[in-house]
Amino acid sequence: MALERGSRSITRYTHQWGRWLERDRSSLDIGMAVGLLGLATALMLPVREHLNLLNLGLIYLILVIVISLIARRWVSAGAAVVAFVLFDVFFILPYYTLVVARTDQLLGLGVFLGVAVVISQLVYLVRRRTLEALRHGRQMEMLYELSRALIADVDLDSMLVSIVERVVLVFGVRSCAIVTLDDNSQPIIRVSRGAPPDVSLRDEEALLRWVIEQRQPAGVGSHTGRIVRPHGSRTTRRIITPRRQAHAVLYIPIAIGNRVLGGLRVAGAAEGMGFTHEDQQQLSLFANQAALSIERIRLTEEATRAEVLSRSDKLKSALLSAVSHDLRTPLAAIKASATSMLQEDIDWTPEDRRDLLQTIDEEADRLARIVSNLLDLSRIEAGVLRPDRDWNEVAEVVSDAVVRTLSLTQGREVTVDIADDLPLVRLDYVEISQVLVNLIENAVKYSPSGQPVDIEVRRYAEEIEVSIADRGDGIPAGQESEIFSPFSRLGNGSGASGTGIGLAICKGIIEAHGGRIWVSRRADGGSVFRFTLPVEPDSAINPVQPLEVST
Repeated sequence: MALERGSRSITRYTHQWGRWLERDRSSLDIGMAVGLLGLATALMLPVREHLNLLNLGLIYLILVIVISLIARRWVSAGAAVVAFVLFDVFFILPYYTLVVARTDQLLGLGVFLGVAVVISQLVYLVRRRTLEALRHGRQMEMLYELSRALIADVDLDSMLVSIVERVVLVFGVRSCAIVTLDDNSQPIIRVSRGAPPDVSLRDEEALLRWVIEQRQPAGVGSHTGRIVRPHGSRTTRRIITPRRQAHAVLYIPIAIGNRVLGGLRVAGAAEGMGFTHEDQQQLSLFANQAALSIERIRLTEEATRAEVLSRSDKLKSALLSAVSHDLRTPLAAIKASATSMLQEDIDWTPEDRRDLLQTIDEEADRLARIVSNLLDLSRIEAGVLRPDRDWNEVAEVVSDAVVRTLSLTQGREVTVDIADDLPLVRLDYVEISQVLVNLIENAVKYSPSGQPVDIEVRRYAEEIEVSIADRGDGIPAGQESEIFSPFSRLGNGSGASGTGIGLAICKGIIEAHGGRIWVSRRADGGSVFRFTLPVEPDSAINPVQPLEVST
């Protein structure tokens, strides 16, 4: 953490140093150059008789190098010429004149002037390249830190806060804000850090609208102290947007493609130096990141809504199919049987009446199961399924489910094998019984008539595993997980009827109990559905005898 803060401080100070070096301060540079050369000359005059010309030339070259490291290019070149003149006038005989008495000294002065000018330009170029390298390094570091922060953030407000905080940290500004447009295209401050700029709200809104309309940076000059309104206002004046004008308050448009999303506002540059054209370019990087973040969140929200709508449409279509077919079948059977019994012109025998009543009873049970499954699925999809858990024996729940499905398993052998070391388990008796009924019904539906169904209950570590096996065609490859989705049907051409929600309900109930459910193929044909129930540490052992049920 300390290293990261130190790195950010170095980045900020380097940025400010580069901005200071690139400021338009010609008068200051000239004064500094003249002052250094004049001071050095004044200090060397009293002892010029004790200094040789080589030492004097080296001193002036060092001063030219120092000036080239700080001043502008033409100032450093002028400093080399001034050093040459001072060297000739004050230290070459005859003194106080540009005349040179000796030819070799004339050659030396010419070499000195050439070397001084070349060195001043080389030092300036090295300084310029160094500043460019530092600027590119700052940009890469800023983009890296900003990208890392944006990746960690998952919502729009957090992303915008990260951008604003890094602008304040890197540029050392007094305040920063991101302004977006609402549904009525009115600007609103979405995120803000620091004190607002000393600008009237009316002028700020006018400038922001100009920036959004023109899609160009604009700002308030550091020496004007007020905003110059754009065309269209009552006072027709021009916004200050020249490249080299340092701004006290700067607005950068946040745009992506042909859409303008808002603006980035910064105020109070470090050390009162204002915002330069380089600052505009670097701040544009942050504005672009803000635009990408806003657009990414928008696209993500739209994709989520589209996915929800698509899933909702799919569920509605599947539900409509279930209602139109699976509900219509038992209703038609009940209606036909009841209508037949009400016909007075037919003399029904007791056996016929019993068959019709039995059909009504079976189809009513079938209809009740379908409606119950639909209600259970709606609770699961809504996330409101809350099991009413209590201590129960798994063997008792299995036995109850087997008895409830006797009408479905007629003509089949149902074998139940329960281990004798099972503890009591906290579960919802009704819901787990429904899971077992659904799995047994599924085994009967997708296996040939007369094939047995095997139920096995075992304990493994801290969970109890229940398995229901059939002798059908097995689960098609690649559909092991898909069949637990709502309204999913097997693609093996079995032609079995059903709504396709039984296994989805089983999955929701088991997961609500903290367990797992899955399916696998049997080596000798068929499928094995397994689910687990967690065993709590304080569960008491409840010895049971293996149970075998045959029908």
